[in-house]
Amino acid sequence: MSGSAEAVRNTLPERLTSTTAKGLRWTLLGTVATFTAQSAYSAVMSRLLVPSDFGLLAIAMIVLRFVSYFAHGGISSAVVQRTLLGAREIRATFTTGIASGLIAYAVLWVLVPFAVEFLGAPPRMTSVCRVLALTFVISGAASTATGLLRRSMRYRTIVLIEFGSYVAGYCAIGIISALAGSGVWSLVYAAIGQSGVMALWSYASTRHDIRPLFDREAMKAVSSFGAKVSFVGFLEFLTISIDNILVGKYAGMDALGQYNRAMLIAVLPLHQISTAVSKVLFPALSRIQLDPGRLRSAYLDSISMTTLLFLPMAAAMGAIADNFVQVLLGGGWSTTALLVPMLAAAAALHVVAYFPASLAEAIGRVPQKAVIEFLHLSTLLLGAGIVMVVDAGLLGLVAAVLLSRILQHALYLVWMDRVIPGSLRQVWNAYAQSIVMAVAIALTVAGVGRAVGEIAPPPVALAAQLITVGAAGVCALLCGRFLRGIRVAQERALIPTTLIKRNRRAAACE
Repeated sequence: MSGSAEAVRNTLPERLTSTTAKGLRWTLLGTVATFTAQSAYSAVMSRLLVPSDFGLLAIAMIVLRFVSYFAHGGISSAVVQRTLLGAREIRATFTTGIASGLIAYAVLWVLVPFAVEFLGAPPRMTSVCRVLALTFVISGAASTATGLLRRSMRYRTIVLIEFGSYVAGYCAIGIISALAGSGVWSLVYAAIGQSGVMALWSYASTRHDIRPLFDREAMKAVSSFGAKVSFVGFLEFLTISIDNILVGKYAGMDALGQYNRAMLIAVLPLHQISTAVSKVLFPALSRIQLDPGRLRSAYLDSISMTTLLFLPMAAAMGAIADNFVQVLLGGGWSTTALLVPMLAAAAALHVVAYFPASLAEAIGRVPQKAVIEFLHLSTLLLGAGIVMVVDAGLLGLVAAVLLSRILQHALYLVWMDRVIPGSLRQVWNAYAQSIVMAVAIALTVAGVGRAVGEIAPPPVALAAQLITVGAAGVCALLCGRFLRGIRVAQERALIPTTLIKRNRRAAACE
């Protein structure tokens, strides 16, 4: 067993670039497919349910996430990060996942009434949280299987599992339940269904040993790293949840429902893509954690590509917000459209920061990451306090979220310049190119929307804006060789260079 594991460790880096590139293509394809399904699901559910249903679930999910970071203990990440993983560690990890899920379920069952009282939420949230807590047990049992899939870089299988489980849980169970008049419970049934399908499918794809093993040394070896990751994840959870808590407590469920939908529109596309990419990068970075030269190259290339992708995406989302909200959600969501532009900017900074954060985990610098997240949380709390004192409303709160994200982002870049000396100048060059591209796209898309909107209804104006965004993307691919992010994507085989060369030849012939 040890010899086999040693062979895998030594041979994988030689084909790591091609494996990572193939994984990125699969995960991005899955992201597009899942986002399409999520958009359709949101459009249907926003017409079957009322804003208070989404607000109630948003508060319930905050309570669940509060416990979930302690429930799973970073088990999946620990499975990926370890250099060698034997059969005893796998059995011990699976046992730990089951036990932690059951303990978390019991703890939440007892604590949820106090959380409901503290948050000022409706009493029925108690039963909603207790049923949703079943996902702790399900995901705890699946954490080992999902970690093994990521560790072995089986990205095609991961994509199929995530997309298939979403369709089965949300698009099937959720929508059918909503049509049957289940209200907020349709959202609960959807979450449990998706979690169950993902767990069963993940295990069927790995078929690891599920015999319980209470081995203290093996469990400690796997869980020590996971505990650090879990603590940092808990700090991150606080930073992305405090705004929801404040809106729900002081503005009510309807306002929280508006805010929740704005977050969904602004964050979901960026979050899906960044999550997909980080799932590929974290295993890859873990493989080369002892090679400083390759780590430097991976970090700078990731920043160049992600800033060029996410900053223009956020700008485009802000420009199409009015028409997009009106077409996707229908009437009654005007506040949502006002919140999207700043939330999209904050989301872009958040997802780009995933990559220095993933590198920090991969090289074991989790304590330094915890310091940055603590400072981020402190800034957000200070800003939220000022907003409440001056009564600046939802827009003021969103501004506080954006400013805290800017600080977090700057801290990561400065710290990474110490970990990878001399990287900051190249990072700023990448940002400069991406910001210019983002501003140009935002102005163009907004102008198209305004011009078409004067003579056509919102669906036609939105279609014109989306075509403009697509055309800008194609132009960047064909003519953007001067952009470092494009060059890196081509060199890393993330863009089919043969297609680009064919298009260039065709253009030259014309």
